[in-house]
Amino acid sequence: MNSQTCVILDDHPLVCSAIVAMLRPTERFTHIYTFTNTQEAISFIKSNQVDMLIIDVSLENSDGFEFLRRVKAHGYKGKALYVSGNSSLLYSETAFGLGADGYISKSEDMSLIHDAIDAIMNGYSFFKFKHLLDTKPAASQVKLSNREAIVFQYLIEGKNNKEIAEIMLLSQKTISTYKKRILNKFKVNSIVELMGVNESLLH
Repeated sequence: MNSQTCVILDDHPLVCSAIVAMLRPTERFTHIYTFTNTQEAISFIKSNQVDMLIIDVSLENSDGFEFLRRVKAHGYKGKALYVSGNSSLLYSETAFGLGADGYISKSEDMSLIHDAIDAIMNGYSFFKFKHLLDTKPAASQVKLSNREAIVFQYLIEGKNNKEIAEIMLLSQKTISTYKKRILNKFKVNSIVELMGVNESLLH
């Protein structure tokens, strides 16, 4: 088997260790590196050949969607699997739209990672929740752009426009525009109502 490298990005060191412990016995990857800091992970990926990324969506002072967009902009061509604590259908759809190869929830049996990686490394995608999108009414039929989905995530986490603008390196005016579009698309008038929409998208 050719040498293959996996990078795990999660801001919880125990989660990183648990995933490494599951991957080691499979000998799928020759090298496995873990990061809790997005800048360190980006620097590593820019300087090294990486075949697989395992990423959480919610990262401290950042997010996994923006991270994948950035590394792809820097030329990353490898595979990407999201292993997230959020099982929202919207997040799965956003990951798909960004060009990720799979999305699974941490609420699932973590051994599912083996199945996901095997499928992805063999050229398939692994989106466990995606097929449910067409059967969910109302909110799940709303389509957000990749940037809108990222702003949506930050809004329901309670971040304000200024904080989101600083993280995404955009102006507050741009974030305000995204926020208005999101509220209009979901036909709600406040962030509190938007949080209720998010709950309806969770399993």
